[in-house]
Amino acid sequence: MTNRELSKDILLAVDIGGTTIKLAIINLQGLMLKKWKIKTITKENGNQIPEDITIEFKKTLEEDEFKDFNPIAMGIGIPGFASLDGTVKFSGNIGWKNYDIKKVLNKWWDLPIAVHNDCDVAALGEKFIGAGKNLNDFVFITLGTGMGAGLFLNGKLYMGSAGTAGEFGHIPIQVMNKQFQCTCGLPECAEPVFSATGLVNFFKKYKRLNPDIKTSVTQEDGFAIWEGVRAGDKLAEMAAREFAEYGGRVCASIAMALNPAKILLGGGLANSNPTLIEYLKPVYERFVHDFISETTKLDLCIVGNDAGLYGAAYAGMKLANKKIFY
Repeated sequence: MTNRELSKDILLAVDIGGTTIKLAIINLQGLMLKKWKIKTITKENGNQIPEDITIEFKKTLEEDEFKDFNPIAMGIGIPGFASLDGTVKFSGNIGWKNYDIKKVLNKWWDLPIAVHNDCDVAALGEKFIGAGKNLNDFVFITLGTGMGAGLFLNGKLYMGSAGTAGEFGHIPIQVMNKQFQCTCGLPECAEPVFSATGLVNFFKKYKRLNPDIKTSVTQEDGFAIWEGVRAGDKLAEMAAREFAEYGGRVCASIAMALNPAKILLGGGLANSNPTLIEYLKPVYERFVHDFISETTKLDLCIVGNDAGLYGAAYAGMKLANKKIFY
């Protein structure tokens, strides 16, 4: 059997976000054959989403380019809590609560369907073709509007007893000096201090406290603030230092508890941003033993924004009991 014949088996990958849904067709070699996105329709608690996904894939599979291909599984990343059976326990961005998306999709698809939290599938994406490819143990942290994590331990995705492991964004890291309230309602979460939102929170704080310091940062978002850090902007540097004080502690806690080979940082804030590691590393090393920092390294992910799609494909492939071919 040739590689061309093997590639006829394809995986349908879905990465659901609050604004857009990314879709892709990926073969068993890890080659993304097509990628596109559609708007996330959240009215009526997102009930339209499974049909929208179906219509898009069915339409694409009817194109001449794909009509001879064979979908063997579907994988889905969702922004929320997915249980071990794939039921979405809660997704505030979509409006789902105890929503069995697999059952709905099975009306149109006679395929294995894997459903995971979006951070879990991003971790699987790094395992499939990225920085975790040759690692049995790593933790993937995504730093975007919020903060999430996926755990790949002992050679497989670790989801905990109910499927919600890795919620490091909601560990009580602010403790006695609470500064910012998390949208989840818990009182001292890491997410509002260690995320793109957290960096913006600190920048606004120092801008308010230091009105006489001029700044080159004209747009208050994570990307612009890190640009300011690299340019030597004083307010941006202040924000980055305090952001790193919390982030370094979060990474240290993960390392001390799990001792993975790597803690991989992804999401928009970490994308091609080695300066992030430069700020986190001194704090991280201050709060772990030498023998831990020597065996658990901080690093950036390499797959980028497509990690969720590759991870969804990987999850579907594993559910279908297929091996990776390279």
